[in-house]
Amino acid sequence: MEMLQNGMTVTENDDGSFSVPSQTQANKFYEVMLFGGSERFVCDCPDFQYRKIEACKHIHLVKFCLSIRFLRNEPKPKVFADDAIPCTQCGSIRTIHYGMSAGKQVFKCKDCQRKFREPSLLKRARFTPELVSLTLDLYFSGLSLRKIARNLSDHFDVEIHHSTILNWIEKYIPIISEYVNTLTPQLSNQWSADELFVRMKGSQHQGRYKGLAFLWNVMDKETRFLLASKVSENRDASGAIAALQQAIKNANGNLPDAINTDAHRSYREAISKTLPSIEHVAKCGVNKPHANNNRIERLNGTLRERVKVQRGWKSYRTQITEGKRIQYNFVKPHMALKGQTPAEASGIMIKDVDSSNTWLSLFRKAHGRNNLIEKTNQRC
Repeated sequence: MEMLQNGMTVTENDDGSFSVPSQTQANKFYEVMLFGGSERFVCDCPDFQYRKIEACKHIHLVKFCLSIRFLRNEPKPKVFADDAIPCTQCGSIRTIHYGMSAGKQVFKCKDCQRKFREPSLLKRARFTPELVSLTLDLYFSGLSLRKIARNLSDHFDVEIHHSTILNWIEKYIPIISEYVNTLTPQLSNQWSADELFVRMKGSQHQGRYKGLAFLWNVMDKETRFLLASKVSENRDASGAIAALQQAIKNANGNLPDAINTDAHRSYREAISKTLPSIEHVAKCGVNKPHANNNRIERLNGTLRERVKVQRGWKSYRTQITEGKRIQYNFVKPHMALKGQTPAEASGIMIKDVDSSNTWLSLFRKAHGRNNLIEKTNQRC
């Protein structure tokens, strides 16, 4: 109380610490820091540092001022600065940059001497979301797994086995896909559907279709938004039905008035079972103005550029097809859409304000939604 009577005031600093003037020395200030929320105070005065007094008079003054502020409902103190990284061991904000490890920033605590890495969106992950999203972008842009691993080693000094990148595709694409499929695109009243061959290891076909599987695609004609991309073992109605069912689900209620296909008989049966009330325009082609299907044929050309150099997919449940669909819709700009992606053309904006990396934006939003669902399920 004597310190308050002498007009001594506590000043809160930008880093969340508090400056308390000395009683005995003019223009001398001691720094009091609050660690671990509100559980531990430390001071750099001699009483605390050398005489081992657990709560010196400067700490008592800070506590008293904070209690007064709380009772008056004034703004709470800013314990940590915006860019401060608290120590994971003691909560101290007196941390310094201490090099890099596996693409992540390493910090060192000046109080407990503990080294730790920056907090990450991916829990218990060795690599950063930025690095993972980079590998996804490179792979679905056309590089092989081994080329990506070599480039990361050559340019970023990051050693990653090519199988790790494949594991990331299988692990993270379903999470991102679950998020993007909740978004509602603004579509036109006309869809297009077509199929193409892809190499598949373990294919049971012989003769003409030996070693092949079939990739069915359904696209909105105006925005070029790819609604479905499904692999099937056979070129029959069941494959077309699976693709149309996925397209209906991802359209979130925006169904077309007509759908354009080629002359394959599978579409007639599939459309009659999934979209019986819409018009089926069959026998479409590139050079048929009355029944044009050139936009999805152009999509097939883009996909063939990638799949023709691949030795073959390993499973019908592969996440590569869904990853290509995400890349096509949200990442790859189209000249015919004036530099927009199909997602942007259909009214979906994904990119963060502070980042132009679409894969990273999708990564953040998908994981944020996934963590929220996990917390909600835990509460229930």
